[in-house]
Amino acid sequence: MGPAPLQGGVPVASPARRALERIQPYVPGTSAEDARRLFGVHDAIKLSSNENPYGAGRLAREAAARAAGEIHLYPDGASRALREALGRHLDVDPRQVAVGCGSDEIFRMLAEAYLEPGRSAVFAQTTFSQYAFVTRLMDAEEVSVPLKEGVHDLWEMAYRARKHRARLVFVCNPNNPTGTYVTRAEVLRFLDAIPGETLVVFDEAYVEYVEAPDFPDVLELIREGRRVVSTRTFSKIHGLAGLRVGYAVGPVDVIETLERVRPPFNVNRVAQAAAVAALQDTEHIEMSRRINRAERQRLAQELKALGLRPYPSQANFVWVDLGRPSDEVYRGLLERGVIVRAGSSFGCPTALRISIGTPEQNQRLIDALAAVLEAAATKGEVGA
Repeated sequence: MGPAPLQGGVPVASPARRALERIQPYVPGTSAEDARRLFGVHDAIKLSSNENPYGAGRLAREAAARAAGEIHLYPDGASRALREALGRHLDVDPRQVAVGCGSDEIFRMLAEAYLEPGRSAVFAQTTFSQYAFVTRLMDAEEVSVPLKEGVHDLWEMAYRARKHRARLVFVCNPNNPTGTYVTRAEVLRFLDAIPGETLVVFDEAYVEYVEAPDFPDVLELIREGRRVVSTRTFSKIHGLAGLRVGYAVGPVDVIETLERVRPPFNVNRVAQAAAVAALQDTEHIEMSRRINRAERQRLAQELKALGLRPYPSQANFVWVDLGRPSDEVYRGLLERGVIVRAGSSFGCPTALRISIGTPEQNQRLIDALAAVLEAAATKGEVGA
């Protein structure tokens, strides 16, 4: 955390919590502005943050515009209209829904409610970074489990949860960054092996993109009385990433516990209005899902044709292993105005995560990647 501050020329102890020594600030992916500034590229396409390339639907945009006329007023602190809309949309009691400023805040609320020094959380080694962040923030023990052939090793995670008496287990399904998933049968066996004091959190940020018939229905498990939580977001298929709206669905007592640590007025007025409207825009949701399905399949085929190994994805991105360090390829794409996510940010220096864009954006990516790989092979940096 840097050198100790001086007072009268004498080092003094930092007033910051010691737990912060384990935390580094979150580093977002490269932006289009970065591409302009670093490489002079003025038409860069951003395929790095898993956003909906078609943006928000018409209903959400119109609702946001109307709500903007009242931004001088505080929002509904309890997000009642949104919780009720989610209850109807998901067929759950609104009392089973908590709303946050993005899923990130939901994870933080879960950590604040259930973690402290001496307690632990279990999650995959290669997954969304916020699970580790919130665990460290609460000065709790982080227990990371390597993926098994690119998929969560649920049996090992259950074993670690018992061994470390974990209070939280995070399962990202489909997993970010690999796009892989665990099945309903695997989840049921996993839950049967989990200790009673452990709360399992399924991060389902990409659930609307899933096509697999054996994908687990976590909401049904919650309706059956299982002590699990599903977290979801409006940042992906609904195209509201800039407004920051996420939510959790779980047992009533868990949601009531989260409400105790929820900041006041945590979801702004415009975000609440847009989210309610987005749930009603089935045309936009189905269009986004349909195009993503087709382009996900096409992109995987094109990557294989280039001699690469894309993981089978159920999300709106593809994780591809180059078999060699990916930094040079990442930079080559950036120089050509194509922004993807380097695998090094997930501890995987040979991989890239590529968000699925429009058909035109995806074609530009494929053409740029082919050119980069050809140039690198000529220099002997990347094999075919």
